[in-house]
Amino acid sequence: MTRVLGSLDHRVEAWLFGRGLVNQGARGLVKSQLYVALAGSAASLIVAPWWGLGFAAGAILATLNFFFLARVIQELVHVRKGAVSALLFGFYFRLILTGAALYLLIVWGEVSAVALLAGLTTVVVAIFMWSVFIRGKT
Repeated sequence: MTRVLGSLDHRVEAWLFGRGLVNQGARGLVKSQLYVALAGSAASLIVAPWWGLGFAAGAILATLNFFFLARVIQELVHVRKGAVSALLFGFYFRLILTGAALYLLIVWGEVSAVALLAGLTTVVVAIFMWSVFIRGKT
């Protein structure tokens, strides 16, 4: 079982590297987010399917936002001019898209706002778990 999980972890790591996450710390954070989002979504879909759909939608939004933020930040670290403008533009662009997606899911999709919020908080849980894991390694 450990070998299978190690192989899966290695494939996820390679997939993230291929998608532009060259910084090991950024990959670790995004990988942690993927695992928390998948585990939380699977558990909530099993326990309460309708609520779980809202949780999964929130987790997907959070994961996509986190992935694109990690990609942009690792590139902007090396840019001297225009980094703040690019970061602000990307932030507001993602904010508008996330707001539109949340609006559509809540108003048209009639998804539970609480479930969406719970799914969005997976980023906080993932960062906490990743930091505890990293702290345990040192």
